Amino acid sequence: MKVTQDSTQGKAARPSVSGKIVSIFVPDKHPVIRLKQSLDMEAIKAVMIEHWRKAGKNVDGRPGRPWPTDLYAPLLVLKSVKTLDSRQTEIDLEENVVSRLFIGLEDQLSPHVRDHSNIQRAQDALGVEGWREVNELVVSRATRLGFGQPQILSSDTTVQEPAIGYPHEAGILKGVAQRVYRGLVKLKEKRSRVIEAGKEKAKEIFKTVKQYHLFAKSKEKKDELLYQLVEQTKQLMEHSRGVIKQAGHSSKRVTQSVVLKLEQMVEVSAVLLPQILQWLQTGVVATGKILHAGITGARAIVKNKAGKRVEFGLKWLINRIEGGYVFGREVEARADEREMPVEAMKDYKRVFGAKAAPKMGVYDRGGSTPKTIAELKKQGVEKVGIVPRGKAKWCVAEEDQTEVRSQRGKTEGVIGTLKSRKYNFNRRQERSNKTLIAAGQRVMVCLNLNKLMRDIVGKAKKEKAATI
Repeated sequence: MKVTQDSTQGKAARPSVSGKIVSIFVPDKHPVIRLKQSLDMEAIKAVMIEHWRKAGKNVDGRPGRPWPTDLYAPLLVLKSVKTLDSRQTEIDLEENVVSRLFIGLEDQLSPHVRDHSNIQRAQDALGVEGWREVNELVVSRATRLGFGQPQILSSDTTVQEPAIGYPHEAGILKGVAQRVYRGLVKLKEKRSRVIEAGKEKAKEIFKTVKQYHLFAKSKEKKDELLYQLVEQTKQLMEHSRGVIKQAGHSSKRVTQSVVLKLEQMVEVSAVLLPQILQWLQTGVVATGKILHAGITGARAIVKNKAGKRVEFGLKWLINRIEGGYVFGREVEARADEREMPVEAMKDYKRVFGAKAAPKMGVYDRGGSTPKTIAELKKQGVEKVGIVPRGKAKWCVAEEDQTEVRSQRGKTEGVIGTLKSRKYNFNRRQERSNKTLIAAGQRVMVCLNLNKLMRDIVGKAKKEKAATI
């Protein structure tokens, strides 16, 4: 049993706990403490407060319980440094003395700080833009400390693949029905015919999907069941519209959440069902085919990699400056590769200033067009290191071509690091566009903070060795 600081139980009601207080010395040269001393925590905190305010958190002293910004700001930075999930962070704060020193609770005797649900709420409230701005602050700080060199900008696109199964029509329609069914189950108002009819229709879809997977062996039978699924989904959407009309004016938070989810599924189905019918009737997959009922931005993106021609997920533009620090954003799945070098310059100017420009811009042959090269030179890039297509000529001298190839390899390497088990840019469990994109930005924050911490410690070691 845990008794939090906000418990109203009397002293006699508390469980008797025996134990001892242990003191331990933590040197200022500890890597995590050095990192905190080097970061501009006030700027990071200000960015977080701005986005917490937009999310409706009480950061301005309104009546009610205040949002503890002094606690959550360093806590989320620490969580990013250690690449922990919320449950692991809760345990770490209870047991790790360095972590408690980092967030300023070294004098608190009670081991409990915050439970995992509150930590997760603080993280989610920052959103996509909040984590993107935090990452840009970290990159800027690393540059000012001399660890990042913005003279070279190397960019490339990649795909963030969520942890979803192979997308097929029956599975996608089942995902729509599952979300509608889970929403209808949550409605606790008086029993309604339209709600009950919606539940039964969702169960019919589940049964048809099972038949599709287990018993449909021929193409004709599979197509027949798919047509049946499409009709059943149309009927389910009619029931959903009825529920929205009936419960749309409720003031209950749970009901409002259900109505919002039903509206999303109606909107998704309006696009998805015609795409499925087109495939059934013509055999041609529709452009921009929806692959997941929740992650509606995920698309099939052709990358032509060895052994993996198509990847399913969100397309990202990743930018790397010399020193290994990265920043980037999600782009349209069908974004033109020829325009990506120019888009990378927009991201660069957002981080380093409107008048800033790298001495060398690096990109693969996908961005090799005269228009793109001319635009980069117009924006102040002295050396346009875009790999030429075919037998076209390079835009840089021969000695710079070696540097371009080196930077291309480093960029591919850092993308691989983002997708490693430590950072998990890929195979994430998030089930909506916003949370998945926010996770991508958060992963870059984790990588940059760890890179900065290693650079700070490495510099200190070199300085110590030089004095011996």
